[in-house]
Amino acid sequence: MGRWYWLIAAIMSVVIFAITLSPSHNAFGVLYVLVVVLVADRCTPRRLHIVGGVCVALECTSFAIRHYGAPFDGQYARLALSLIATIVVTILAARNRQARDALAEQARLLAHADRIATLGHLTASIAHEVNQPLSAIATFAQSGGRWLRRDRPDLPEALACFDQIKASSRRAAAIISRVRDLTRKAPLAHARLDLPALIEDTLLLLRSELATRGIDVRRHAAPNLPAIIGDRIAIQQIVMNVMLNAIQALETTTDHRRLITLTLAEDEAKHRTIRLQIQDSGPGFLHLDPDHLFAPFITTRASGMGMGLAICRTIALSHGGTIEARNATPRGAVVTVRLPVLEITS
Repeated sequence: MGRWYWLIAAIMSVVIFAITLSPSHNAFGVLYVLVVVLVADRCTPRRLHIVGGVCVALECTSFAIRHYGAPFDGQYARLALSLIATIVVTILAARNRQARDALAEQARLLAHADRIATLGHLTASIAHEVNQPLSAIATFAQSGGRWLRRDRPDLPEALACFDQIKASSRRAAAIISRVRDLTRKAPLAHARLDLPALIEDTLLLLRSELATRGIDVRRHAAPNLPAIIGDRIAIQQIVMNVMLNAIQALETTTDHRRLITLTLAEDEAKHRTIRLQIQDSGPGFLHLDPDHLFAPFITTRASGMGMGLAICRTIALSHGGTIEARNATPRGAVVTVRLPVLEITS
Protein backbone atom coordinates (compact mmCIF):
# COMPACT_ATOMS: atom_id res chain seq x y z
CA MET A 1 0.00 0.00 0.00
CA GLY A 2 1.27 3.50 -0.80
CA ARG A 3 2.70 5.55 2.00
CA TRP A 4 0.13 8.29 1.42
CA TYR A 5 -2.71 5.94 2.24
CA TRP A 6 -0.96 4.91 5.43
CA LEU A 7 -0.49 8.57 6.32
CA ILE A 8 -4.13 9.44 5.61
CA ALA A 9 -5.31 6.41 7.61
CA ALA A 10 -3.09 7.42 10.54
CA ILE A 11 -4.35 11.03 10.47
CA MET A 12 -7.97 9.84 10.35
CA SER A 13 -7.37 7.55 13.32
CA VAL A 14 -5.81 10.36 15.37
CA VAL A 15 -8.66 12.74 14.52
CA ILE A 16 -11.32 10.18 15.43
CA PHE A 17 -9.46 9.37 18.65
CA ALA A 18 -9.37 13.07 19.57
CA ILE A 19 -13.08 13.47 18.80
CA THR A 20 -14.08 10.49 20.93
CA LEU A 21 -12.23 11.97 23.93
CA SER A 22 -15.03 14.51 24.12
CA PRO A 23 -17.85 13.22 26.33
CA SER A 24 -20.52 14.39 23.92
CA HIS A 25 -18.88 12.76 20.90
CA ASN A 26 -17.74 9.34 22.10
CA ALA A 27 -20.31 7.70 19.84
CA PHE A 28 -18.15 8.81 16.92
CA GLY A 29 -15.98 5.73 17.45
CA VAL A 30 -18.02 4.05 14.74
CA LEU A 31 -16.08 6.23 12.28
CA TYR A 32 -13.12 3.87 12.66
CA VAL A 33 -14.85 1.74 10.01
CA LEU A 34 -13.84 4.46 7.52
CA VAL A 35 -10.18 3.77 8.31
CA VAL A 36 -10.71 0.07 7.67
CA VAL A 37 -12.53 0.75 4.40
CA LEU A 38 -9.77 3.13 3.26
CA VAL A 39 -7.01 0.55 3.60
CA ALA A 40 -9.08 -2.51 2.61
CA ASP A 41 -8.07 -2.52 -1.06
CA ARG A 42 -4.43 -1.63 -0.48
CA CYS A 43 -3.07 -4.07 2.06
CA THR A 44 -3.04 -7.78 2.77
CA PRO A 45 -5.73 -9.44 4.92
CA ARG A 46 -3.17 -9.85 7.73
CA ARG A 47 -2.37 -6.14 7.74
CA LEU A 48 -6.07 -5.37 7.53
CA HIS A 49 -6.64 -7.36 10.72
CA ILE A 50 -3.85 -5.39 12.38
CA VAL A 51 -5.45 -2.10 11.32
CA GLY A 52 -8.80 -3.27 12.67
CA GLY A 53 -7.17 -4.30 15.95
CA VAL A 54 -5.49 -0.91 16.32
CA CYS A 55 -8.83 0.84 15.71
CA VAL A 56 -10.52 -1.30 18.36
CA ALA A 57 -7.68 -0.57 20.80
CA LEU A 58 -7.91 3.18 20.18
CA GLU A 59 -11.66 3.11 20.64
CA CYS A 60 -11.38 1.24 23.93
CA THR A 61 -8.58 3.54 25.13
CA SER A 62 -10.52 6.73 24.49
CA PHE A 63 -13.58 5.26 26.19
CA ALA A 64 -11.53 4.19 29.22
CA ILE A 65 -10.02 7.68 29.55
CA ARG A 66 -13.45 9.33 29.61
CA HIS A 67 -15.48 6.72 31.52
CA TYR A 68 -13.09 4.94 33.85
CA GLY A 69 -14.97 3.98 37.02
CA ALA A 70 -18.30 5.28 35.72
CA PRO A 71 -21.42 3.18 36.37
CA PHE A 72 -22.74 0.94 33.63
CA ASP A 73 -25.09 2.94 31.40
CA GLY A 74 -25.95 3.63 27.78
CA GLN A 75 -22.39 4.73 27.05
CA TYR A 76 -21.24 1.10 27.24
CA ALA A 77 -23.96 0.06 24.81
CA ARG A 78 -22.73 2.64 22.29
CA LEU A 79 -19.18 1.40 22.79
CA ALA A 80 -20.29 -2.19 22.13
CA LEU A 81 -22.10 -1.18 18.95
CA SER A 82 -19.07 0.76 17.68
CA LEU A 83 -16.72 -2.14 18.43
CA ILE A 84 -19.02 -4.63 16.75
CA ALA A 85 -19.27 -2.41 13.66
CA THR A 86 -15.49 -2.05 13.44
CA ILE A 87 -14.86 -5.78 13.93
CA VAL A 88 -17.55 -6.87 11.47
CA VAL A 89 -16.36 -4.45 8.77
CA THR A 90 -12.76 -5.62 9.27
CA ILE A 91 -13.73 -9.29 8.94
CA LEU A 92 -15.89 -8.67 5.86
CA ALA A 93 -13.21 -6.51 4.21
CA ALA A 94 -10.54 -9.16 4.86
CA ARG A 95 -12.71 -11.92 3.42
CA ASN A 96 -13.55 -9.77 0.40
CA ARG A 97 -9.84 -9.14 -0.21
CA GLN A 98 -9.08 -12.87 0.10
CA ALA A 99 -11.86 -13.67 -2.40
CA ARG A 100 -10.54 -11.06 -4.84
CA ASP A 101 -6.99 -12.39 -4.52
CA ALA A 102 -8.24 -15.93 -5.16
CA LEU A 103 -10.21 -14.75 -8.21
CA ALA A 104 -7.15 -12.91 -9.55
CA GLU A 105 -5.06 -16.06 -9.09
CA GLN A 106 -7.61 -18.15 -10.98
CA ALA A 107 -7.65 -15.58 -13.78
CA ARG A 108 -3.84 -15.73 -13.96
CA LEU A 109 -3.87 -19.53 -14.13
CA LEU A 110 -6.55 -19.44 -16.82
CA ALA A 111 -4.55 -16.92 -18.84
CA HIS A 112 -1.49 -19.18 -18.54
CA ALA A 113 -3.50 -22.18 -19.74
CA ASP A 114 -4.74 -20.11 -22.69
CA ARG A 115 -1.15 -19.20 -23.61
CA ILE A 116 -0.13 -22.87 -23.49
CA ALA A 117 -3.08 -23.82 -25.70
CA THR A 118 -2.16 -21.03 -28.12
CA LEU A 119 1.43 -22.24 -28.33
CA GLY A 120 0.15 -25.74 -28.98
CA HIS A 121 -1.84 -24.38 -31.90
CA LEU A 122 1.25 -22.57 -33.18
CA THR A 123 3.65 -25.51 -32.79
CA ALA A 124 4.15 -25.99 -36.53
CA SER A 125 4.55 -22.26 -37.09
CA ILE A 126 7.13 -21.90 -34.30
CA ALA A 127 9.02 -24.97 -35.49
CA HIS A 128 9.19 -23.46 -38.97
CA GLU A 129 10.45 -20.14 -37.63
CA VAL A 130 13.18 -21.85 -35.59
CA ASN A 131 14.13 -24.16 -38.45
CA GLN A 132 14.82 -21.23 -40.79
CA PRO A 133 17.77 -19.75 -38.84
CA LEU A 134 19.06 -23.24 -38.01
CA SER A 135 19.08 -24.13 -41.72
CA ALA A 136 20.81 -20.83 -42.47
CA ILE A 137 23.47 -21.62 -39.85
CA ALA A 138 24.18 -24.98 -41.52
CA THR A 139 24.32 -23.40 -44.98
CA PHE A 140 26.68 -20.58 -44.00
CA ALA A 141 28.86 -23.00 -42.01
CA GLN A 142 29.32 -25.13 -45.13
CA SER A 143 30.01 -22.04 -47.25
CA GLY A 144 32.52 -20.72 -44.77
CA GLY A 145 34.31 -24.04 -44.72
CA ARG A 146 34.54 -24.08 -48.51
CA TRP A 147 36.02 -20.57 -48.58
CA LEU A 148 38.65 -21.63 -46.06
CA ARG A 149 39.52 -24.90 -47.83
CA ARG A 150 40.37 -23.24 -51.12
CA ASP A 151 43.99 -23.22 -52.28
CA ARG A 152 43.98 -19.54 -51.46
CA PRO A 153 41.50 -19.14 -48.58
CA ASP A 154 39.18 -16.17 -48.97
CA LEU A 155 39.09 -14.81 -45.45
CA PRO A 156 36.67 -11.89 -46.10
CA GLU A 157 34.06 -14.26 -47.55
CA ALA A 158 34.57 -16.72 -44.71
CA LEU A 159 34.20 -13.94 -42.13
CA ALA A 160 31.01 -12.79 -43.85
CA CYS A 161 29.64 -16.33 -43.50
CA PHE A 162 30.54 -16.33 -39.80
CA ASP A 163 28.70 -13.01 -39.35
CA GLN A 164 25.61 -14.56 -40.95
CA ILE A 165 25.93 -17.55 -38.62
CA LYS A 166 26.04 -15.22 -35.62
CA ALA A 167 22.99 -13.28 -36.83
CA SER A 168 21.00 -16.47 -37.50
CA SER A 169 21.88 -17.92 -34.09
CA ARG A 170 20.67 -14.72 -32.40
CA ARG A 171 17.43 -14.90 -34.35
CA ALA A 172 16.84 -18.51 -33.28
CA ALA A 173 17.64 -17.60 -29.67
CA ALA A 174 15.20 -14.67 -29.84
CA ILE A 175 12.38 -16.91 -31.08
CA ILE A 176 13.03 -19.48 -28.35
CA SER A 177 13.17 -16.70 -25.76
CA ARG A 178 9.78 -15.35 -26.86
CA VAL A 179 8.21 -18.80 -26.66
CA ARG A 180 9.74 -19.37 -23.22
CA ASP A 181 8.37 -16.04 -21.99
CA LEU A 182 4.88 -17.01 -23.13
CA THR A 183 5.04 -20.20 -21.07
CA ARG A 184 5.97 -18.51 -17.82
CA LYS A 185 3.42 -18.50 -15.03
CA ALA A 186 4.08 -15.43 -12.96
CA PRO A 187 2.22 -12.40 -11.61
CA LEU A 188 1.87 -9.38 -13.83
CA ALA A 189 5.15 -7.50 -14.12
CA HIS A 190 4.44 -3.94 -15.20
CA ALA A 191 7.18 -2.20 -17.13
CA ARG A 192 7.63 0.36 -19.88
CA LEU A 193 6.45 -1.12 -23.20
CA ASP A 194 6.94 -0.08 -26.82
CA LEU A 195 3.74 -1.28 -28.50
CA PRO A 196 5.00 -1.21 -32.12
CA ALA A 197 7.99 -3.39 -31.17
CA LEU A 198 5.76 -5.75 -29.18
CA ILE A 199 3.45 -6.18 -32.17
CA GLU A 200 6.37 -6.94 -34.46
CA ASP A 201 7.59 -9.64 -32.04
CA THR A 202 4.11 -11.17 -31.98
CA LEU A 203 3.82 -11.16 -35.77
CA LEU A 204 7.16 -12.96 -35.98
CA LEU A 205 5.64 -15.94 -34.16
CA LEU A 206 2.59 -15.80 -36.45
CA ARG A 207 4.47 -15.27 -39.71
CA SER A 208 4.33 -18.87 -40.92
CA GLU A 209 0.68 -19.14 -39.88
CA LEU A 210 -0.12 -16.08 -41.99
CA ALA A 211 1.99 -17.17 -44.97
CA THR A 212 0.48 -20.66 -45.05
CA ARG A 213 -3.03 -19.23 -45.34
CA GLY A 214 -2.11 -16.47 -47.77
CA ILE A 215 -3.02 -13.66 -45.37
CA ASP A 216 -1.51 -10.22 -45.83
CA VAL A 217 -0.88 -7.98 -42.84
CA ARG A 218 -0.79 -4.21 -43.03
CA ARG A 219 0.61 -2.16 -40.18
CA HIS A 220 -0.08 1.53 -39.65
CA ALA A 221 1.60 3.12 -36.62
CA ALA A 222 1.52 6.83 -35.88
CA PRO A 223 4.97 8.35 -35.42
CA ASN A 224 6.37 9.15 -31.96
CA LEU A 225 3.82 7.10 -30.06
CA PRO A 226 4.26 7.30 -26.28
CA ALA A 227 5.07 4.14 -24.34
CA ILE A 228 2.58 2.34 -22.13
CA ILE A 229 3.06 0.68 -18.75
CA GLY A 230 2.08 -2.97 -18.53
CA ASP A 231 3.03 -6.63 -18.57
CA ARG A 232 4.68 -7.54 -21.88
CA ILE A 233 3.44 -11.14 -22.03
CA ALA A 234 -0.12 -10.19 -21.07
CA ILE A 235 -0.38 -7.48 -23.73
CA GLN A 236 1.22 -9.82 -26.27
CA GLN A 237 -1.41 -12.40 -25.37
CA ILE A 238 -4.17 -9.93 -26.30
CA VAL A 239 -2.58 -9.27 -29.70
CA MET A 240 -2.00 -12.97 -30.38
CA ASN A 241 -5.52 -14.05 -29.39
CA VAL A 242 -7.17 -11.38 -31.54
CA MET A 243 -4.84 -12.14 -34.47
CA LEU A 244 -5.55 -15.89 -34.25
CA ASN A 245 -9.29 -15.18 -34.22
CA ALA A 246 -8.86 -13.06 -37.36
CA ILE A 247 -6.75 -15.75 -39.05
CA GLN A 248 -9.35 -18.42 -38.33
CA ALA A 249 -12.14 -16.16 -39.56
CA LEU A 250 -10.27 -15.64 -42.86
CA GLU A 251 -9.83 -19.38 -43.48
CA THR A 252 -13.32 -19.55 -45.01
CA THR A 253 -12.77 -16.47 -47.19
CA THR A 254 -12.27 -17.32 -50.88
CA ASP A 255 -13.96 -14.55 -52.84
CA HIS A 256 -11.70 -11.64 -51.95
CA ARG A 257 -8.30 -10.74 -50.57
CA ARG A 258 -7.41 -12.04 -47.13
CA LEU A 259 -6.20 -9.03 -45.17
CA ILE A 260 -5.58 -8.05 -41.56
CA THR A 261 -4.89 -4.40 -40.76
CA LEU A 262 -3.30 -3.27 -37.50
CA THR A 263 -3.55 0.42 -36.64
CA LEU A 264 -1.75 2.08 -33.75
CA ALA A 265 -2.48 5.69 -32.82
CA GLU A 266 -3.29 7.95 -29.92
CA ASP A 267 -7.00 7.91 -29.22
CA GLU A 268 -8.63 11.18 -30.23
CA ALA A 269 -11.67 10.57 -28.07
CA LYS A 270 -9.75 9.74 -24.88
CA HIS A 271 -6.74 11.73 -23.77
CA ARG A 272 -3.47 9.92 -22.97
CA THR A 273 -4.66 6.63 -24.43
CA ILE A 274 -3.20 4.41 -27.15
CA ARG A 275 -5.67 2.74 -29.52
CA LEU A 276 -4.78 -0.57 -31.15
CA GLN A 277 -7.26 -1.57 -33.84
CA ILE A 278 -7.16 -4.98 -35.51
CA GLN A 279 -9.45 -5.36 -38.52
CA ASP A 280 -9.89 -8.36 -40.80
CA SER A 281 -11.69 -8.82 -44.12
CA GLY A 282 -13.54 -11.95 -43.03
CA PRO A 283 -17.26 -12.57 -42.57
CA GLY A 284 -17.46 -10.63 -39.31
CA PHE A 285 -19.56 -11.56 -36.29
CA LEU A 286 -22.44 -13.46 -37.84
CA HIS A 287 -25.71 -13.77 -35.86
CA LEU A 288 -24.00 -12.82 -32.62
CA ASP A 289 -24.07 -9.62 -30.59
CA PRO A 290 -20.46 -8.35 -30.44
CA ASP A 291 -21.12 -7.10 -26.89
CA HIS A 292 -21.43 -10.74 -25.78
CA LEU A 293 -18.20 -11.92 -27.39
CA PHE A 294 -16.17 -11.13 -24.28
CA ALA A 295 -18.31 -13.28 -22.01
CA PRO A 296 -16.76 -16.65 -21.06
CA PHE A 297 -17.63 -19.68 -23.22
CA ILE A 298 -19.06 -17.58 -26.05
CA THR A 299 -17.57 -18.57 -29.41
CA THR A 300 -18.42 -18.52 -33.11
CA ARG A 301 -16.38 -21.67 -33.86
CA ALA A 302 -17.54 -25.21 -33.28
CA SER A 303 -14.12 -26.19 -31.90
CA GLY A 304 -13.60 -23.00 -29.85
CA MET A 305 -13.67 -22.84 -26.05
CA GLY A 306 -14.82 -19.23 -25.92
CA MET A 307 -12.19 -18.11 -23.39
CA GLY A 308 -9.70 -16.15 -25.53
CA LEU A 309 -11.60 -12.86 -25.72
CA ALA A 310 -12.79 -13.15 -22.10
CA ILE A 311 -9.15 -13.40 -21.03
CA CYS A 312 -8.28 -10.46 -23.28
CA ARG A 313 -10.90 -8.35 -21.54
CA THR A 314 -9.57 -9.34 -18.10
CA ILE A 315 -6.03 -8.37 -19.13
CA ALA A 316 -7.15 -5.06 -20.65
CA LEU A 317 -9.15 -4.12 -17.53
CA SER A 318 -6.24 -5.05 -15.25
CA HIS A 319 -4.12 -2.54 -17.20
CA GLY A 320 -6.71 0.23 -16.87
CA GLY A 321 -7.80 -0.19 -20.48
CA THR A 322 -10.76 -1.44 -22.49
CA ILE A 323 -11.47 -3.77 -25.39
CA GLU A 324 -14.47 -3.79 -27.71
CA ALA A 325 -15.56 -5.50 -30.92
CA ARG A 326 -17.86 -4.61 -33.78
CA ASN A 327 -18.61 -5.50 -37.39
CA ALA A 328 -16.79 -3.51 -40.06
CA THR A 329 -18.25 -1.96 -43.21
CA PRO A 330 -18.76 -3.46 -45.76
CA ARG A 331 -17.46 -6.68 -44.20
CA GLY A 332 -15.10 -8.03 -41.58
CA ALA A 333 -14.61 -7.58 -37.86
CA VAL A 334 -12.85 -4.88 -35.85
CA VAL A 335 -11.42 -5.33 -32.36
CA THR A 336 -10.22 -2.18 -30.61
CA VAL A 337 -7.96 -2.20 -27.56
CA ARG A 338 -7.35 1.01 -25.61
CA LEU A 339 -4.50 1.25 -23.09
CA PRO A 340 -3.37 4.23 -21.01
CA VAL A 341 0.03 5.68 -21.84
CA LEU A 342 2.93 5.88 -19.42
CA GLU A 343 2.63 9.06 -17.38
CA ILE A 344 6.02 10.70 -16.91
CA THR A 345 6.29 12.62 -13.67
CA SER A 346 8.96 15.22 -13.14
